[in-house]
Amino acid sequence: TDFRQNATETLERIGRTGEAELITVNGEAKAVLLSPAAYDAMARELEHARDVEAIRRSIKELDEGKFVTLEAMQKTTRGKLATVKAAQK
Repeated sequence: TDFRQNATETLERIGRTGEAELITVNGEAKAVLLSPAAYDAMARELEHARDVEAIRRSIKELDEGKFVTLEAMQKTTRGKLATVKAAQK
């Protein structure tokens, strides 16, 4: 009810402060309102965290010897391509 009655004021405050606001119904959390700038910043941080984790996994795999050299990958790819071409003849 409070949000419905003061939606414009709430949205202006969120835009001005950049702070998230929790919307409740009968005392139970139902939604979180964020300004577009706050949402974009949060999305960028999440993407960055995912990138960092992927880099860490990749470094660990390199350290464990779980990789294929470019030359080996090219050789495998050429072999598969030759097989496909031969099957098409």
